Amino acid sequence: MVILAKRVFTGYEWLVDQQIHIQQGRIQEIKSVEGDLQGSGFICAGFIDLQVYGGGELLFSNHPTEASIAKTFEEHHKTGTTHFQITLNCSPKETMWKAISSCQSYLAHGGNGLIGLHLEGPFFNPIRKGAHKEEYVQKPSVEYIQEIVQRAGDLPIYMTIAPEMFSEEELDCIIKSPIMVSLGHSDATIDQANQALAKGANRITHLFNAMSQWQSRALGLVGASFSSEAWTSIIVDGLHCDFRSVKLAKELKKQHLFLITDAVTHDVSGPYLFEKKDGKFTNESGTLSGSALTMEQAIQNCVHQVGMDVEEAIRMATLYPAQVVNLEQDLGTVEVGKKACLIHMSDDLKVQQVWLDGEPLMD
Repeated sequence: MVILAKRVFTGYEWLVDQQIHIQQGRIQEIKSVEGDLQGSGFICAGFIDLQVYGGGELLFSNHPTEASIAKTFEEHHKTGTTHFQITLNCSPKETMWKAISSCQSYLAHGGNGLIGLHLEGPFFNPIRKGAHKEEYVQKPSVEYIQEIVQRAGDLPIYMTIAPEMFSEEELDCIIKSPIMVSLGHSDATIDQANQALAKGANRITHLFNAMSQWQSRALGLVGASFSSEAWTSIIVDGLHCDFRSVKLAKELKKQHLFLITDAVTHDVSGPYLFEKKDGKFTNESGTLSGSALTMEQAIQNCVHQVGMDVEEAIRMATLYPAQVVNLEQDLGTVEVGKKACLIHMSDDLKVQQVWLDGEPLMD
């Protein structure tokens, strides 16, 4: 298969008048064509969303099933997300085990797009629970951590934790395990956060939201992010944080800030009740509980509202998240040898076509 492109953004540079040769789902060759190609827009790598909760009115936390994962891919690939971590709200053990099993089964049956499970909880600080249910917040233990690892097997697990709720033994256990640890829903002091970062927990979940803030004499988890190279996700919807905060965060974090949608879906069928009103999702108490954001919109916001270059906005949704979850050998840029997971964007940053392993997904 060959894709012709007037412009290609590889993740590092712009190429003009190119043909991308694809074989067995991977990019075999990228080379110039003779003459000028017609067309507009550009090709770039598919977006990677490391925190998305569901789609098609099936919230994974209420329905931890293969069908929920499939609905999420079906909805979000239309706006450029070719790969994602399905995310589970803070939940009881039984729900967590179902979520792990469903992800394993989805992948075993050849399900598209899933790269792992993001367990957002249950090891939170209750005072920073946000819209998560306090009754599902649990205490960590070495045995509990080991059970998660054992049940997950080869399934990649990304987990948001509050480090101050862990003993040193428990923190060492989870950081040395295969679990990709991210700090969040935490009231940690900067010293507590830095201790966890020094041990190897080099990720932070949704900057500014549900975490100890940066104050003059107490720098908190926000300060730990700003004073470190920890990979830090951010929700650029204009609701979870002001666009001016995003601009300042980008100036401080540079290439270590990446995009997530935190997208939920309308679902009032289970313990987590998410209803969209006035362009945002809130829970039954009116707390901001997730976004209606897409990666397409996040990139548009980065460019038009924050003032970022298009190239950097795209890297925040492609290259950087691939690096965060150690998949840069396959995803995140348009390069020979990588998976042909690509999107065609118009000049006004709207998704026109999506290819997954070289196969077009949109009519």
